[in-house]
Amino acid sequence: MISALAAVYAARVVLFMTGFRRQRARWRTAVFTPSVTIVVPARNEESTLERCITSLMRVDYPSSLLTVVVVDDRSTDTTAQVLQRLSTQYAELRIVTRTDHDVERNLRGKPGALQQGIDASTGEIILMTDADCSVSPGWVRGMVQQFSDPEVALVAGLTSIAGTSLFDRIQDVEWTYTQAMAAGGIGLGVPLGCFGNNLAVRRTAFQEVGGYRKISFSVTEDLALQQALHDAGWRVRHAFHEMTSVQSLPARTLREYITQRHRWVRGGTSLGLRAVVFVATSVTLWLALALSLWQAMWWWVTALLLLRVVADGFLISMAVHAVGRYRVVPFIPLSMVVLMLTELFLPFLVLKKKVTWKDQVFRP
Repeated sequence: MISALAAVYAARVVLFMTGFRRQRARWRTAVFTPSVTIVVPARNEESTLERCITSLMRVDYPSSLLTVVVVDDRSTDTTAQVLQRLSTQYAELRIVTRTDHDVERNLRGKPGALQQGIDASTGEIILMTDADCSVSPGWVRGMVQQFSDPEVALVAGLTSIAGTSLFDRIQDVEWTYTQAMAAGGIGLGVPLGCFGNNLAVRRTAFQEVGGYRKISFSVTEDLALQQALHDAGWRVRHAFHEMTSVQSLPARTLREYITQRHRWVRGGTSLGLRAVVFVATSVTLWLALALSLWQAMWWWVTALLLLRVVADGFLISMAVHAVGRYRVVPFIPLSMVVLMLTELFLPFLVLKKKVTWKDQVFRP
């Protein structure tokens, strides 16, 4: 029984590795230069916004084809003043101000800010990032190239976590692991998620599914958009490549970290059967561990823990090697232990329906 459960988990990891390789092989380098709009939702981002905008203005893409739309989403700090100052420096920058009057039930929170920014945009391809992120110079070009396939509607890019503390490094490994699985899922034809701080969508496809006005509200609007487009028959991709990298700030405290995971877990329930299968294959390892402990089979306990650390560590290492981010390698073993401990409380987070994000409370 224990060996069968371990085999199921090992097979799952092998499948993700296979999907990851398959998705990496779909990277496109064709010359493709459509008009592009970058949409940045900003709510109380006075301390991070300038870093983000400065990086956007340094991207390697024709300025005549590029516009940046920042949506001030009812900020109560000095975000508006920062934006006004930056708009005098950069002609490509356009500011959209969101008020309480603009908030509809299906356009609450970030989905509403994104929709308003997209409504104010004209680009054939819409790129999205967050105000606490900075992008690589090749970000726009690398993401846009993937749309040279006319059947591709949505492309996710690679997000890394900034910072040098141990907590920051552990989060960086976790994000790498999560995105390796996301790329692997897409490679297998089963999209399981993406990060909205590094996302691109074809305007015509977005309009075809009705945008966020028609997509059911979700606290993970990125996953909701990915699902809607995939279900509509469009292709989705994960551009797991150093060229498409975006760097985000880490969760600063354990409370912030747990709040972020709570939002991800609640949003992930919309995957339905896919979520059930994903969780079930995760649980197989825990069941095997529980049986081993109950029967005092300590060599099995050791073997199962090694299976988790080595198998998933190998998947992470594949992802790290693919983009040359070797700085996280020394932190992989410890991060895997932290991830296992995190998994113990994730089921309890699902039970809490109220989600907090950016000082807003949502009850999906």
